[in-house]
Amino acid sequence: MQALEGLMVLDLTHALAGPFCTYHLALLGADVVKVERPGVGDDFRAFVREPGWSVGSAFAAVNAGKRSITLDLKTEAGREVIRRLAVASDVMVENQRPGALGAMGIGPDDLRALNPRLVTCTISGFGQGGERAAWPAYDHTIQALSGMAWTGADADTPSQGRGFSIDCFSGYLAHAAILSALVRRGRTGQGQHLDVSMLDATMVLMGVGLVRQMISGDRISATQAVVQDRPTVGPFRTRDGWLWLSGNFQNHWEALCRVLGADDLLADPRFRSGESRLQHKDVLRAELSRRIAPREAAELEVALMEAGAPAAKVRTTREALELPVLRERAMLLDSLTHDGLPLTLMNAGFVANADGPGLQRRLPALGEHTAEVLSEIGYAAEDIAALRAAGVT
Repeated sequence: MQALEGLMVLDLTHALAGPFCTYHLALLGADVVKVERPGVGDDFRAFVREPGWSVGSAFAAVNAGKRSITLDLKTEAGREVIRRLAVASDVMVENQRPGALGAMGIGPDDLRALNPRLVTCTISGFGQGGERAAWPAYDHTIQALSGMAWTGADADTPSQGRGFSIDCFSGYLAHAAILSALVRRGRTGQGQHLDVSMLDATMVLMGVGLVRQMISGDRISATQAVVQDRPTVGPFRTRDGWLWLSGNFQNHWEALCRVLGADDLLADPRFRSGESRLQHKDVLRAELSRRIAPREAAELEVALMEAGAPAAKVRTTREALELPVLRERAMLLDSLTHDGLPLTLMNAGFVANADGPGLQRRLPALGEHTAEVLSEIGYAAEDIAALRAAGVT
C-alpha cells in the first residue's frame, strides 16, 4: 500500500508549480482529481506541443496519474461541485491568483469550514498577503528578484537561468509541506492551511550560499567560492568534452595525482596542502589542465571515481537520460498519453524497500473522469447530464 493510498486530493492548480506538487502526491498513491476548464483545460495542455502530440510536454510531465474533470467555476453549480468535492477530500491545492477562489466562496477558509480535516495549500509568487501578493510571478522574474540570476554571472550580465525550474521546486516544497500537515492531522485530527511562495522556495534553494554571505559579507555564493578558491574543483577540458573535478579534500587530491600519474605534483611542496595549493592555484590549475586535456572524459570519470576522487563527465541532458542507473533505480517511468503515445516520466526521486512511488494511471484526457468523480460524490446520472447540458462540465 503506497503512503498516500486512500487519500483524495482536490487539484485546483494550473501551469507548472501547482501541478508539479500534485503529481508528486499522485506518485505516492493519492487519488488526485484535477479540475480543468470545459473545452479548454489547463493552459499548459496546449503549451509548446511537439508535432503529432495532442498535449504539451510540460503538461505531460506533471499531470499523469491524475483524474481530470471539467467544471466552470464561474457558475454556482460548478462551485457547488467544488464544495462537495472538498467535503470528500483530504487535501486541496491551488495556485490561482491570491484571493481569486476566496472571492468565489471556494477559497481555503471556505472549504475548511465545510471540512475541518481538510489540508489546504496555496502556491503563489509572494504569498497570500502583503504588498506584493498581487504581483505576477514567473520563473525568471523570481530568479532575478531573489538574486539567483546574479549568482554565477559575470560583472555585467545576469545569468540566463539556472537550468532548473523554480516553479517545480516550489511545487516540491509544497508537496513536502502537505506531507507535514497530514502527519499533524494524524495527531490532532485537524486540517491546516499552508501558504507557499516561489520567492521563499528560491531562498531555501540558495540557503547555504545566503548563510555564508550573511556571515562573511562575501558577494559570491558558496558554490562559486569553492570553485574559485580550490584549483582542484571545477571544469577541465578533455579531448572529447569537459570533466568536472570536485577535489575538495586531501584524499581527493592524492587520488587525482595517482590516476593522472602525477607523482611529481604530489611531491611538489607548493601543492602539499590545501592552503599551499590555494596559494599556487593558477600554476596548479595550468598543470592539471595540461595533463587532463589529452584524456577522454568518460575514461577519466571512471578511473577517478573508482580511485575515490569525485569527478564526472559534463553530459548533455540527453546523455544523462541514457545513464543505466536511472533505470536501475526506477527513476524513469514508462507511461502513455490518453491517446496512446508512449511517454517517459520522472519518478519521485527515492527508492523505498516496499510500496514505493509510482504511477497508477496514465495521462488523462480533458474531462475524462467527470462523470465518474461526480457519481462518487453523490450526483445522479440525470444530474450529471443536466450539468453537462448547461455547460457546467
